[in-house]
Amino acid sequence: MTLGRMQRQQIQELCTSYAPTFSATPGLTERAYHSIDTGNAHPIRVHPYRVSPQAKTAIERESQDMLQMGVIRPSESAWASPVVLVPKPDGEIRFCEDYRKLNAVTRPDNYPMPCTDELLEKLGRAQFISTLDLTKGYWQVPLDESAKERSAFITHLGLYEFNVLLFGLRNAPATFQRLVDGLLAGLGEYAVAYLDDVAIFSDSWADHLEHLQKVLERIREAGLTVKAKKCQIGLNRVTYLGHQVGQGTISPLQAKVDAIQKWPVPKSKKQVQSFLGLAGYYR
Repeated sequence: MTLGRMQRQQIQELCTSYAPTFSATPGLTERAYHSIDTGNAHPIRVHPYRVSPQAKTAIERESQDMLQMGVIRPSESAWASPVVLVPKPDGEIRFCEDYRKLNAVTRPDNYPMPCTDELLEKLGRAQFISTLDLTKGYWQVPLDESAKERSAFITHLGLYEFNVLLFGLRNAPATFQRLVDGLLAGLGEYAVAYLDDVAIFSDSWADHLEHLQKVLERIREAGLTVKAKKCQIGLNRVTYLGHQVGQGTISPLQAKVDAIQKWPVPKSKKQVQSFLGLAGYYR
């Protein structure tokens, strides 16, 4: 079922009233800070890994972009983690920080993650659903000063440290989930979130407009932004956490099912683990 002209107009008017919230530029909330508790551990400093000329170019480009955005800053920290290179599907190279040694001395934050089955069951019963994807979600959470020092990473260009939360740090998911759970406190009857994927679900159109407005207001008040291109607004069925949900149904994405059916016979322990990770999610 597609939305009528009046419904589409109502959605457009609502989203326009929150235009600054729909931005490709990540916000910066004051509702949460990420800390890195290393107890009495001495600073860990690892030399940079050797990289190819192509990789150096990628490191220089991404470092410059993050400096301009204020995501990182030059550092004089006693801590230093190396950079690892990850190929992108388009053939480009993305660099990531290797925080394994830092994570090994970081005390865990055992804040619970939501059960995906329960989230999907809530959405599956709904007649109208919207999903909101927070723009570069982790980057919208600042690090405290001691965490910035510990986040330092080393490259051939020098030493830098992060101003904001990033993937790869132990406890990053716990910090972010705690933030979004607080963001949606009291709205659990019609709004849920798994990390930066927020979903709003309702049985009637009038309710859905009201629910969506309340969630957008919470997001705006928190200083967060949403990436418009990844949002699904006012639909009967949406893609959420790897499933198609809505109007009383929950089904896995066909592309994922095809991938399982066509998976080659594993020939190593790592290949078996990869297969079980995908198949287990849809068990």
